[in-house]
Order: sequence, then structure tokens, then C-alpha cells
Amino acid sequence: MMQMSLHDALTYGLLTLALIALWLPIKETSTTSVRPWQALCLAALGCGVLFGQVQLLGLLPIAILGISCYCTGSAQYSKSVRIIAGTIMLLLSIALSLHLVPGFSNPKVIDKVILSKGAIPYSKYLNFDKTLVGLFVLGFTFNKLLARRPQAWWLLLKKAAPISALTILVLLLLSFAFGYVRFEPKWSALVWFWVWSNLFFTCIAEEALYRGVIQRYLVAGLTKYRYGAGIGLVVAAMLFGLRHYAGGVTYIVLSTVAGLGYGWVYLRTERIEAGILTHFLLNCIHFVFFTYPALASAVS
Repeated sequence: MMQMSLHDALTYGLLTLALIALWLPIKETSTTSVRPWQALCLAALGCGVLFGQVQLLGLLPIAILGISCYCTGSAQYSKSVRIIAGTIMLLLSIALSLHLVPGFSNPKVIDKVILSKGAIPYSKYLNFDKTLVGLFVLGFTFNKLLARRPQAWWLLLKKAAPISALTILVLLLLSFAFGYVRFEPKWSALVWFWVWSNLFFTCIAEEALYRGVIQRYLVAGLTKYRYGAGIGLVVAAMLFGLRHYAGGVTYIVLSTVAGLGYGWVYLRTERIEAGILTHFLLNCIHFVFFTYPALASAVS
């Protein structure tokens, strides 16, 4: 069912450790120029080049993304420089997330597996390019905004819980109403692989882009206008929905509604982790208890 080489496991294992290292406690007085997440990222990148997941052509956009994220998140640069860097970061992040930038050979580890009766086939790629977007955005622009202390996690969970629960409930009801899924509990042999890949290579990457970049900067730019925060939330959610165009109109609508929930919980808590966890929890409930990815009759 799943085909992942040792080379893939090593490269994406290091990339996973780099993402985890983002939440390691940091000392503001530290003179260390290279953070643990950066060292692990370089190791993953080296493996990617060595094993062919990243071609030399892909190193240039990676460097540009890293520099633009660093400049955007650094207060030492002027406002005009940060605006230019932020624009480059946004455009390149979108291009990398949509796999429009050459230089990457993302391995296909699951190919057209039927997980639920009557469901469309499920395939899965491990995406180096998309994952780097999440890593660089969070590492460089959210460096001081991540929840690294237990108290910060406790506060965000208390604030996020009601919105997360409402988001999940609304999405499940809409999915039933549209005939997109049916109740079908299962425990697939792929569950642990799916949990790992969905959290680190889907949820973190997508929330970093759509909430951490698009919504965050839209809200900041519209803050002087009435309902500016709401407009930023809605626009980011609509773009998130359109990103899922391959699943058809129903999937676009459901993804837009989901984006509204993820954006709302991020806006309420001011923590990107709240959006990531809500996104991940909804996906987990969908995978374990309902038709996955969707009923073939709903997308045909």
C-alpha cells in the first residue's frame, strides 16, 4: 500500500525534526547564529540533493525564499525592504505550494489506494517544496510568536476549543448535507503514516501560508478600516478554498468554510498553532470516522 524508500525516510525524517525544533525553547541572549531547526533543515536539504529529491535548479528558489522570509521577519530592515521581501515571500510561497517551481522530485508514496467503500482512490506525495514554505515562514517570521511555554499552550487551547469544536461540527454537517462523506469508522494500516505526513507536510505548511502569511498581512494592511480583520479572514479563506479546486465545487465550498474556521481561531488566539491543531483534528476525525477522501459519487 505504501512505498517509501530509506532515502525518502531519511530526508523527510530530518525535515520533520526541523519542524519540531521550531518549538524548542530559545535563549534571547544566545550568540549562536544557527538555530537547531536551521541545522536540521540544511541536513535534510543535503540529503534531498544527494538522493535526488531536490535538484540543483531548486536551490535558487529555496535560497530566495529563505532570504525573503528572513528579511520580512527582521525588524532591522526598513519598512520598504520588508514590504518588498514580504511580496517575494508571498508569491514564491504560493508557487512552491502549488508545485509550480522546477527543481523538486516529490516522491509518490501512496498510489490510488481505496480506503473506504465507494470512495475515490487516495494518493499521497511527500512534498519537499511545500514543506519548506511552512518551515521558513514559521522559523523566520514567527520566531518570537510560537507557543514554546506550557502556559502559552494552555491559554491557546482554552481560547481555541469552542471555535475548533464549532468548525468541526459545521464541516461534518455540511459534508453530510452535500453527500460528500458517510459515517464509516475504520482503522487503516496507513493511519500512523497518514498522521505523520498530514500534520507535518500538510497542516503546518498550509496554515503557515494561508493564515501565517496571507491572512496575517491582509489583516495588518486593513487594520485601519472597519471590518478589516474580517475581510482579511474571508479573503484568505476563499483563497484556501480555491486552492482545493481539483476536488470540485463541493470541495472548494467545504475548504472555504474550513478556512473561515481556521482563520477565526487564529484571529481569536493570535497563535498559528491554534489553526494548525484545528486543521489537523478535523482531518483526523475525517480520516478515522468517515469516508476518505470522499465518496466517488460526490466528485464525479
